[in-house]
Amino acid sequence: MKDYYSLKEIEKLTELKYRQLQNRILAVQEKYKNDKTKIYKHKNRWYIHDSILFEFERKRKPINYKRFTTISCKSNYEINYWRIVMKDIDNQIYKNLDKYNRTRYVIELNENGIYHLHFLTTFNNKKLLKKLIKGNIYIKDNDMNILIEDVYDVIGLHRYFRKQNKPTLIKRKFAS
Repeated sequence: MKDYYSLKEIEKLTELKYRQLQNRILAVQEKYKNDKTKIYKHKNRWYIHDSILFEFERKRKPINYKRFTTISCKSNYEINYWRIVMKDIDNQIYKNLDKYNRTRYVIELNENGIYHLHFLTTFNNKKLLKKLIKGNIYIKDNDMNILIEDVYDVIGLHRYFRKQNKPTLIKRKFAS
């Protein structure tokens, strides 16, 4: 094991992009400004001591979900129908309610062999969400049951989502 690492070497160790490391290094340098043995720059190259590599670990912030929704129907719609429904609902939330919305969903098969949809969303207004879902072109006039609840136990819901299928996080590139 080495004593000092360059940003390129840390990039391979941490799975962070070089630009992310460059942005993070300023904060790390400020934190260790009184100890030049931990981090220093020589000939335009950074040297980071192995004892502070933890500062460059990838950190993920948990998504703060607010609402849990279940949509079901007595009719047996195909799994692809439910995917279209979910993507359309997510797009409607994005366009009309919250452009920073995050959505995770799973499509399950119940004991009667009928698919239904569960999703978590960061959008918080229950009344507006229910109105949007009820007005959705794929849902209105299709005798759908809609249940919207507050989220209290995200970890438990994630566990529940993995009961049958792998949940899908709808990824969206946010404009700066």
